[in-house]
Amino acid sequence: MDKHNYQPTEEEIKWRERLDELGLTAMCGTPMSDEEKDRRLQSVIDGSCFKKYLEGILQRKQKLLERLAATEKTEKLLRDKIAEMEARNKK
Repeated sequence: MDKHNYQPTEEEIKWRERLDELGLTAMCGTPMSDEEKDRRLQSVIDGSCFKKYLEGILQRKQKLLERLAATEKTEKLLRDKIAEMEARNKK
């Protein structure tokens, strides 16, 4: 395809027009409604957003602790097996 003869499709033209229409918001997402802004501000004021964030952090922590326990169990099994093999080889 010769780039000098390029003709955008109707879909591309509409897409570019929509980007122009959105301006900077196209880079930062869908604009929030006034109600959404008020709801989010209220969640900061009353602290509920922090509680929700903490809940997520605690869930992630629990999953990590479970993975750590499983990894430690595997480590113990491997160390025991290595010790057993080394003891057998010394005989």
